[in-house]
Amino acid sequence: MKIISQILILSFFIGCSNLTNRTNNPPQVDLVVPQEKYSMILKHHFYKNFTDYDKNLTKYTIETNLSFNSSNALSVGGNKELYIVKGTLDFKIFNKLKTKIIKSGSISSSINTGNVSSLYSVDENNNFVRERLSKYLASKLYRTILLNIKYSEN
Repeated sequence: MKIISQILILSFFIGCSNLTNRTNNPPQVDLVVPQEKYSMILKHHFYKNFTDYDKNLTKYTIETNLSFNSSNALSVGGNKELYIVKGTLDFKIFNKLKTKIIKSGSISSSINTGNVSSLYSVDENNNFVRERLSKYLASKLYRTILLNIKYSEN
């Protein structure tokens, strides 16, 4: 009886574990980005949005160019400077063979950053802001691509 109860408890824990096998094949969209840090972050977070993959169904190629601009802004009190970092993502959606441009455009977003004093803090703050913008622009690009692909097929 003790052995049967141990087997039932063991099978309960094994049966309730979340074991799913996923194959990570390339999705239907091939994203082409420059080989630099923030573009690679953009590509990684773009591909995280896809849930169904099939290597044979690659239909679209997307070329992107990510750039950042910084500008100064005054705070409400007027005594401390704030900075605005704007990320711009230019993209072109091609068919698989790159013979026809389906859509081209630009997506942008900006973040206000505070005033920091040390040089290390300034560098870390800029890196963090650019990483956040890259992740956010990846999700905006994903939604834009889904809308354009859906309406280009109809």
